[in-house]
Amino acid sequence: MIIFSKQEKIVLLLIVSVVIIFFFWKLYLQEKEGITIISASQESSETNTGSKNIAEEEICIIHISGAVNQPGVYQLSKGKRIIDAVKMAGEATEKANLDAVNLAAPVYDGQKIIIPYLITAEGMDNELQMKGNSGIDYSTNFSFKDSSSININNCSARELESLEGIGPVLAERIVEYRRNNGPFGKIEDIRKVPGIGEKRFEAIKEMITVY
Repeated sequence: MIIFSKQEKIVLLLIVSVVIIFFFWKLYLQEKEGITIISASQESSETNTGSKNIAEEEICIIHISGAVNQPGVYQLSKGKRIIDAVKMAGEATEKANLDAVNLAAPVYDGQKIIIPYLITAEGMDNELQMKGNSGIDYSTNFSFKDSSSININNCSARELESLEGIGPVLAERIVEYRRNNGPFGKIEDIRKVPGIGEKRFEAIKEMITVY
């Protein structure tokens, strides 16, 4: 049996203590290396990305009728165009007058989209004239309209500004009125927009249409 002196016991105890301290120090370093630190800026970036994804998932519910194969109410992603709504509604029929529609216009929530039928000057079919009408009198408003007329039911504010006497403020009022009250039933209804009186209407009535 080995007998240690008091001095040897102290040295041995010191050696054991050093070994134990070294062991726990190595273990601490290994745990520290396994920790991932996320900075405040990175957290903010991830939060912004999440908000962006939510915004991108916003939807618009629209009602499309008229000369499409499957008229009805549809759900589209925000940022889609009228052409996308037409495709979702089973494409336009052979008798659709797509030249009368701004297919590139963006859709908005609650929008009513009417795809008009082709109307001829002679032999106008009453059923085609009124189908999908939703209160719009096609027969009196666009049978003989020039193709360059501006459709006040789906044109942009920028297009409205090309009309005589219609500036940015009035153009925005027209778009806002249409958004809140639905499409104009006849061109005379544009006079319901604040700021458009009889004189201004007379100046633009030959350049606008509702089909």
